[in-house]
Amino acid sequence: MQRTENVVNLAAYRDNVRQELVDDISARAFLYLRDEAEAHGLSVSQVIAEHMLGLALVVEAVEGTEQARELLDAVSDKLAG
Repeated sequence: MQRTENVVNLAAYRDNVRQELVDDISARAFLYLRDEAEAHGLSVSQVIAEHMLGLALVVEAVEGTEQARELLDAVSDKLAG
């Protein structure tokens, strides 16, 4: 019988690669917001909160209110643990 221990599940690999890219983009966005807030003497949390609201409003404008609410609910669920 052939061993399959070294076989990679292509779909899982692609999902992992995509998630790594999302994580990297998110980290770079956070660093940019943090650095810009600090450079201008602004509260980092205030700038991030405003950015989150802006993103939710963009989602609402593009995909609708229900999609924006689902996004915010998903964030809330992750924070609740």
